[in-house]
Amino acid sequence: MMNAFESERFLEELEARQRSILWPDYLRANRNVFEFLWKGDPNAKPVQRAGLFIFAMHFWLMGVYFAAGIWASGAWGGRVVGSVIGLVLVPISIRLFLNAFLRQTIAHKAEQDSRE
Repeated sequence: MMNAFESERFLEELEARQRSILWPDYLRANRNVFEFLWKGDPNAKPVQRAGLFIFAMHFWLMGVYFAAGIWASGAWGGRVVGSVIGLVLVPISIRLFLNAFLRQTIAHKAEQDSRE
């Protein structure tokens, strides 16, 4: 049987896991993900960089498809719409690619000496 402390701790853990169900809690929980996608993180793990690369590749492929693929269809209206969509998606993908390859900042020698 669980004593009062263990059952209270269990309930707290259960509530903590289910907090992201409501919209404001979801936004608070995913803020770091959104910041990483748009601003990048020099301390990101290789798995995070690989995931961001795949996510950026999606935007790149969709942008190229709309810009080039629909252009070849021959319809004038489709060319305009495809070009506009492609011109929006490709810069977003470039930004995400740059964030995926952001390098870790290297501390200067003076900063390293002051830490020791």
